[in-house]
Amino acid sequence: MLAEELEALEDRVRKVVALVAKLKGEKAVLGQRVEELQDVIKAQVEQVGTLEAARKKDQEQLTHILKEREEVRFKIDHLLEEIARIEASVESGA
Repeated sequence: MLAEELEALEDRVRKVVALVAKLKGEKAVLGQRVEELQDVIKAQVEQVGTLEAARKKDQEQLTHILKEREEVRFKIDHLLEEIARIEASVESGA
């Protein structure tokens, strides 16, 4: 009876050892997958940073263009006023 219990215990120990080995393997695979995902996340964070910098530059250019547009519009309005005065002066002199 003691031999049977010892044999059953050895069998259980073998199963536990096999299970531990299997779990270690799975842990290693999961660890590798975590590293891969961390690399992907790091690359995406860098890409987001690059895109954010490009967006900021584009926004600055847009702001500059809008400012220039407003200045051109102001000059055109001023020129149109000058033309209207010149036309009025020519018509009143004619």
